[in-house]
Amino acid sequence: MDIVGQLQEGMGRFSAQESRVAAFILENLSFTASASIDELAARAGVSPATITRFARSVGCEDIRDLRKQLAQASERRTTWLNPDSQALPAAWRDRYDSVQQTLTHLLLHTSEQAIEKLKIRLMQARAVHCFALGAQDVPLATLLQHQLLPMGIVINLCQDSSLMRMTASTLNDDHLLLVLATGPADSILQSATLQARMQGATIFALAPQESTLNNMAAGVLPIAPQPQAARYDLLLLVDLLNDTLIA
Repeated sequence: MDIVGQLQEGMGRFSAQESRVAAFILENLSFTASASIDELAARAGVSPATITRFARSVGCEDIRDLRKQLAQASERRTTWLNPDSQALPAAWRDRYDSVQQTLTHLLLHTSEQAIEKLKIRLMQARAVHCFALGAQDVPLATLLQHQLLPMGIVINLCQDSSLMRMTASTLNDDHLLLVLATGPADSILQSATLQARMQGATIFALAPQESTLNNMAAGVLPIAPQPQAARYDLLLLVDLLNDTLIA
């Protein structure tokens, strides 16, 4: 696994500041590979000392070693593009690399059995609900709601903490509950999810691999902790479900 893969794998264990640096690097490989420590710190919104600590936390000797490994990874990924694509601006190539890494990570960590199980529950459930809280996760849940609607899947989106508790108390084994959280699940979301589980509802977690929600779920569909990357994850998951539902 190269440095880019290590950064993606480490998102679940990094501190908040380290996650911020890693997310910036993954979306700006070309820039980071040639940037000074001060330039990188300014663009990532952290201190130079944080950059130094981050480099060591991912196994690099210093910032120069980090830049070297990033440059090598960026060069390898450039060879994956066709000749026409290599003429794209560096920022566009970085975005392409970031999306490719995001989707590859999702496919490698998503169980085919989980997709099949979710498909069956989507077809059999009397009602499908989705719990999501906060400005970061509600737009993603709304995106999922809109993407599944053309397949005939109607999702009741619940984004209010009080209503979430009330909804959880009404669920039973005829209901499917999707719980979406890109960050750490707060006590309200965990409590409502646990209550739904006690009521007998089938729960699927759409969350990072280290999320506490995964322990309460019958199935897990891992999504990235960054909202932009999670958006691509959700779109790919919808495509996988769409193919499976049609089949």
